[in-house]
Amino acid sequence: MDIIIAGAGRVGFRLAKTLCIKHNITVIDKNEDALNRLQESIDILAITGNIEDPKTYDVLVDKEYDLFVAVTDVDEVNIISTLIADETIQVKGKIIRLRNDFFSKSSIGEKLGITASVFPFFSSANSVEALLEFPKANNVKRFSEFPQKLISVRAKSSVASEEINSSTLRIIGIERDKDFFIPSSYENIQKGDLVYLFGEVNEIKEICASIDPQMPKEIKNIAIFGADTLGVEIAQIISENSDINIKLIEKDLNKCQKASEILQENVAVINSKYGDYQLFKEEGLKNADMLIASTKNDEENIIKCLEAKEFGIKKVVAINNDTEHYSLMHKLGIIAVRGPKMNAYYSILEKIGSSELVSQRQFCGGKGVLMIRKVAKDSLKQQKPKPLKDKNTISFVLSGDKIYDLQDCDEIKEKDVIVIFGTNEKEEEMSKWINSL
Repeated sequence: MDIIIAGAGRVGFRLAKTLCIKHNITVIDKNEDALNRLQESIDILAITGNIEDPKTYDVLVDKEYDLFVAVTDVDEVNIISTLIADETIQVKGKIIRLRNDFFSKSSIGEKLGITASVFPFFSSANSVEALLEFPKANNVKRFSEFPQKLISVRAKSSVASEEINSSTLRIIGIERDKDFFIPSSYENIQKGDLVYLFGEVNEIKEICASIDPQMPKEIKNIAIFGADTLGVEIAQIISENSDINIKLIEKDLNKCQKASEILQENVAVINSKYGDYQLFKEEGLKNADMLIASTKNDEENIIKCLEAKEFGIKKVVAINNDTEHYSLMHKLGIIAVRGPKMNAYYSILEKIGSSELVSQRQFCGGKGVLMIRKVAKDSLKQQKPKPLKDKNTISFVLSGDKIYDLQDCDEIKEKDVIVIFGTNEKEEEMSKWINSL
């Protein structure tokens, strides 16, 4: 595909670096130094210019483009650049990154002709909120196509796979010593494994409780460090959807005042220096069931989580802003939740990887990929598709609450769902396979 990326910041840089392997990429930004750094490391076309200026697009008018992706940090800039691109060049689809979740509840995207929008702050906050329903989980993925969930949990002891796999629940991935793989039906879970379970919600909860008896059974008290946009968003979503006691801690007095105005009496906002070790005792934070470190600094988030673990808080969550720290967080027993920039990056990759027939999701820090195809009437070219034969992929058919191995499924009916899981190295093969059915 021919793709234009408006913005050469962290998200734009990572997207360009990933997408240029398979696609023709053009990046537009007024920061010439950022574009030079991009061109030094990857093969792209760089255009120096203001993405809000129609003249910037003059060099692109003679060609049709598949996607225009606006990923600056400013909503207004992304919206305006998308409108200008629509007027000045030929582009089939438009993806836009937006900070303000107001737009997710409005029809502005449809009015502007935007193909897809991503809301990274809202998505990150929702990822944290999902942990409340599954206190034992490290991560939770929900799906609009079916009620089953994809949940990761840290194993505190060895367990035989046959004790877990059933007609409504499957182990579909294991991360062990930094390596992620699709397990065979005979692979046993080892102590310390991060296990990915896919299936019916109540059964997952039971298995999570047996795999990890140490995490709290329910979350009633939460401490959040950091009152930037994300910290406030997390506090707001949790307070609106539950009666959980929440304390938001921030060292900047101005941020505390703004947070108090937004959250009002629903959340206790505390102004204190992060470095004050006595804070855990004085404010009763040591009694929290879950601590969330939501600052923009990964090192600060890691330190705060380690302090919390010293005080006996079992469930500690760090917002992961940089992929370099993902493995370290896991190694230290810290739950890593994608920060807004990482969320934007992965969400856009998922949008680009999806089609009218197939939707795509990434998990395990991008090491794992899943693809979903809902079966419509007469949509399959053959009654019984053959599985993709590769040890790094596994495919199922969902029929109601039942999970069938594709090779063992006698018949695939309308409204059934075909799901394939695999490592990221197999993404292209998986896409060709599921789109060809």
